[in-house]
Amino acid sequence: MEELKPFDELLQPDERWQHFVFQNSSTGNIEQSSLRARYDVIASIELHSLVPEDIQSEYVTAKMLCVYAWLYYPFHQSAEQKAFSTLEMALAQKYPAAKKDGLKKLLIRAISQGVISDQGFSHIQLNTDDPMKYTRMLPEIIPSLRNAIAHGEPILHPNSVFTVRNCAEIINQLYAQST
Repeated sequence: MEELKPFDELLQPDERWQHFVFQNSSTGNIEQSSLRARYDVIASIELHSLVPEDIQSEYVTAKMLCVYAWLYYPFHQSAEQKAFSTLEMALAQKYPAAKKDGLKKLLIRAISQGVISDQGFSHIQLNTDDPMKYTRMLPEIIPSLRNAIAHGEPILHPNSVFTVRNCAEIINQLYAQST
């Protein structure tokens, strides 16, 4: 059960971080996780300049929650929820006539129009036989994850950086060209 951290421990890392290491991409060395390393990774996730400012502002909140998960581990899911809601906001602005359709239908629309593709994701190695393999799964996966968090399913995992980056890459694809 989560408990309120004592005041004098508020700025200390959540104790769960002591079990995590990462591979330093510059040196190849395995290192203990640190707030600096976490911040640097999150700071590298950017929305490009064509993304409307209101979406960019909302996205900063997702990134900051991701950073603050260092202090309070459950903020991972708060960061993911904010990233998902900002993605839905971006889709609704991109497709204003369909904004009441909901996240799944908005994703399907963007994918069917070729706005989102595997090519726009940094973690996907393109499959020349099926260049939409990953993207086709998104309308099922993203709303399911978002709904699980939104409806209080007991979820606690450290994947917020992936989710925040993935949603940023979708938003960047949505606004790759002026609308």
